[in-house]
Amino acid sequence: MSSTPSVHSVQFYDSHEALIDRLCGIASSGLLVGNSILIVATEQHREQLIAALYKLEVDVRDYAREGRFTMCDAEELLAEFMVDGLPDPELFASAVGALLVDAKNSARSKDQGLVVFGEMVAVLWDEGNRVGALAVERLWNDLLNQSAFHLHCAYPRALFAKDEAGIFNICESHSHVVGVITPVTTVN
Repeated sequence: MSSTPSVHSVQFYDSHEALIDRLCGIASSGLLVGNSILIVATEQHREQLIAALYKLEVDVRDYAREGRFTMCDAEELLAEFMVDGLPDPELFASAVGALLVDAKNSARSKDQGLVVFGEMVAVLWDEGNRVGALAVERLWNDLLNQSAFHLHCAYPRALFAKDEAGIFNICESHSHVVGVITPVTTVN
């Protein structure tokens, strides 16, 4: 195991552009230092990311051929391990774990660094499956405890309108928070 500590960040974003800007920086800098990148996202965000990386002249096709840039559909990957609205830990470890091992093995950095972006949890939250989303967050944390890598999650800020408990639960599952929502309190 590498000496690099794991990171599990969450970004609350207001626009797709804000998400893609941050994700583009994460992916391009990771590739530049020799890490592998695994993107588990919606089709819209995968397409936007590819377009943004090409504008920066990052030819992801070369990195994909090396096995250092992999993209998966969030909903398709969820279908591999969700059972009755909850993630099956063994199926999750099998489906996601295999992707992580392959990506890590392709890294060129000395510590075989891996950077993952996942929005499966946001898909579940958007569907109203908050219990499932938090369970997936816990399973990601289990994987982070087994193998060091950087995991970045993102949720549209609009999903948390008047949902302070949800915001707290999500923030509590992460080591770093970007774009936190500050609840408005009133004084009587």
